[in-house]
Amino acid sequence: MPEDITQECIEELLSETNLLFNHIYWVEQLFDIEPKSKKHRKTSIEFSDIKERTEDFLRELINTTVRWVYSQQKVEDIIEQRLLLTPKDIGNASAFLTTQAFSKFRPNFPQGQLGELLLFNFIQHFFNAVPLLRKQSITTSTGHERFGADAIHFKKENNKNIFILGESKCYKSKYKFSDAFSTSLDSIISSFNNLGKELGLYVYEDFIDKPLVDIAMAYKNGALDNVHFELVCLIAYQENTLPTADSEEEIKAEILKMVEKRCSDIKEETFNGIKQNTLNRIHYIFFPVFEMEKLLNDFSKKVAAKS
Repeated sequence: MPEDITQECIEELLSETNLLFNHIYWVEQLFDIEPKSKKHRKTSIEFSDIKERTEDFLRELINTTVRWVYSQQKVEDIIEQRLLLTPKDIGNASAFLTTQAFSKFRPNFPQGQLGELLLFNFIQHFFNAVPLLRKQSITTSTGHERFGADAIHFKKENNKNIFILGESKCYKSKYKFSDAFSTSLDSIISSFNNLGKELGLYVYEDFIDKPLVDIAMAYKNGALDNVHFELVCLIAYQENTLPTADSEEEIKAEILKMVEKRCSDIKEETFNGIKQNTLNRIHYIFFPVFEMEKLLNDFSKKVAAKS
């Protein structure tokens, strides 16, 4: 039964994020944006002195792709099946797994996929919540239309069954922060309103990890107690002002001020029509990038090299 699933069991399903986060800098604080009572996160690619660690960041982000596409059990199944054909060659099996995972990428959509891959890692790292649905597999499955949230994760905490819905918006054009923010906000509210419909589409398919099928079905059938929702908006955008400071500490402070300024410029009417108790559940993750076009091109090249 779902009540038997503990957070310890959930955490065993989490993928490794620490190596990626060695190359991500983040702070948590209050921003001048609704909900103003909640701390949100400013993230960015890590710096060493005045050097941005972009290459290292991309390498480790790409390395998380297999677990973005496949659960740990599915990874083990694919390796095991491949080893039946190449029993003495674990390298062959590992390469086959990687090729299979990268074949799930949609050509010509680096913005969406970069953002979704980041979101997958951010929700696991910040919230200790495992993916309930693996959306990349749904996207590339014949006969299944992509629907709903970019991410649906699950965790147990204080006997609560916590669903974390995530939306990712990644804009490469300058001066698009407000658009990315507004679109992300609209999308997360829509995804929240349609969660039951979304789970109804996939609960009988193989897109839900087996240990979590009972959770999804119990929620769909109204048999899951102590349900709690949290909503996550990831806004990745092209920052049009380059940092000019002369030390790592000053650069990070400068980037933080950029994000604070962006948030202070969001108009109050952006939140019109959203219930306050829903707004109170939203967590923002801001991810400014200084050369978004180059980052996306490099990301696409690395993906193509793997597939």
